[in-house]
Amino acid sequence: MLEKYKIRGKYYHIVVDGTGLATSGKRYNEKCLVKNKTDKNGNEYQEYSTYVLEAKLVVGEMVFSIGSEFIENESEDTSKQDCEINAFKRLSEKIKNTYPRLKIVIGADALYASKSI
Repeated sequence: MLEKYKIRGKYYHIVVDGTGLATSGKRYNEKCLVKNKTDKNGNEYQEYSTYVLEAKLVVGEMVFSIGSEFIENESEDTSKQDCEINAFKRLSEKIKNTYPRLKIVIGADALYASKSI
């Protein structure tokens, strides 16, 4: 049924992008990402957020989720935060293991063109 949507008759199109799920001025779990911000008056504060990286199979005008990977810190006191590139490495491994014979083309934003993956 989905064969007619393959690129060059061979590859399925999977798009990957991160999206924010929640943002707060208060820490709502220990794995939140933390951003240091400054308001218009010069006061510094921290913003806490949750992001997820999504992989979607595009078939015509329909889109199906085939994988998700949260972008989150291992603990509150981490020295280096998680990021979309690291989440992509984890997510791509999951996709390879779940769909080992699926031939795909990945569509992603410029972030992936400028980083070593």
